[in-house]
Amino acid sequence: MPEQHADGGVTVPPLLSVCAADLLDRVGALADDLFRTITAEIAPYARLGTELAAEVRDFNERNLREQLTFMARRRPVCMDSTRQCVRRRATQGIPLDAVLHAFRIGFRLLANALIERAKEQPAATMDDIAQASMATWSLLDAASQTVNDVYRETLVGLARADELQRLLLLDALLTGKNADWAMLGGTAASLGLPEQGPYLCVVAEHSDVTTMEQALLRSGLRSAWRPRPDGLAGIVAVPDPAHAVHPARTRANGAASVLEAVAGAAAGRAGLSPVYTRLRESADALRLATLALSSLPAGVRGAVTLDHDPAAALVAAGHELALRMAVTLLDPVLAAPDRKDLMETLTAWLESGSGSTSEIAEVLYCHRNTVRNRLDRVSRLTGRSLLRPADVAALYAAVRALALRPG
Repeated sequence: MPEQHADGGVTVPPLLSVCAADLLDRVGALADDLFRTITAEIAPYARLGTELAAEVRDFNERNLREQLTFMARRRPVCMDSTRQCVRRRATQGIPLDAVLHAFRIGFRLLANALIERAKEQPAATMDDIAQASMATWSLLDAASQTVNDVYRETLVGLARADELQRLLLLDALLTGKNADWAMLGGTAASLGLPEQGPYLCVVAEHSDVTTMEQALLRSGLRSAWRPRPDGLAGIVAVPDPAHAVHPARTRANGAASVLEAVAGAAAGRAGLSPVYTRLRESADALRLATLALSSLPAGVRGAVTLDHDPAAALVAAGHELALRMAVTLLDPVLAAPDRKDLMETLTAWLESGSGSTSEIAEVLYCHRNTVRNRLDRVSRLTGRSLLRPADVAALYAAVRALALRPG
């Protein structure tokens, strides 16, 4: 019986060892037969170019010589060359079933040659030949297992390497390290994006990559994402308006599609940059997307652009200064006993579309005279007129600054 070792190696019986030693003189001819059979039976190997075909032929001979040498010396047959070959074929994109088929052909040819030689041995019994046959099957089983394991390990490694490359490229773009992007050979295709813009940058809190990607794909939009501790940052390809009948409308509709998809998939706040055309502008776009996100109060869920609330975006851009201004301007209101009612009424009035006290009264469930009285009180406390645009702008910025205050 063949001896199976813990490391997967198989030691062949004495008869097979003798036959293997005899076949070492025929390795070249066996390798030629094997190469012809593989290229005749397996389509991916038949399509190999001249250089790769020569590599396969060379491996066939080296592997056969290695296997026969181990057998001849009655040492556990090592699978090192098999592992090297499988890694190489996986990186070349040859399918697993084709690689397995090639190894099975090789062991079939080797087994036939060994058994034929065993039958020629004068002292060989039927039991010896049976044991020799079982040993070749054990070698085939061990090789097949090695091929499967190594091929899959290699694919996992390649996938991880590809993902790492994508993350490095995205990091280079989103941090403005254009020299690193060039050094890494960055292309839009390597990120799964079209070579030409327009693009949008998106920042989303507490969101999942797969959910976001799938939401965009359902709208026919390609994207590339970089997970971050607080969520995601990504680049989305917007439909190219260059070939459209109405380019401006196509660009606007594309941006609207991104906004809708992101809003549906985001688990928290999300911000979108304006449209841009060159990937190397992504770092600037990221800053604008982050600013758009910051224009939403913490804890809400939704996606916005800078156009959603320009004043809030300006406040977010200089939030520390805006907050100091807010505290100074609204301090008399915040110190009043009825500050909650006053701030609620002021906020509702600033956010209303018409400024109608009747509409605001309906929202706040109070009389419209109450709304007027509260607004007059805010005006007296702050010294700001609700009829003067500059004063209204200052109050709006102050209210927004307080709303955007963390916690």
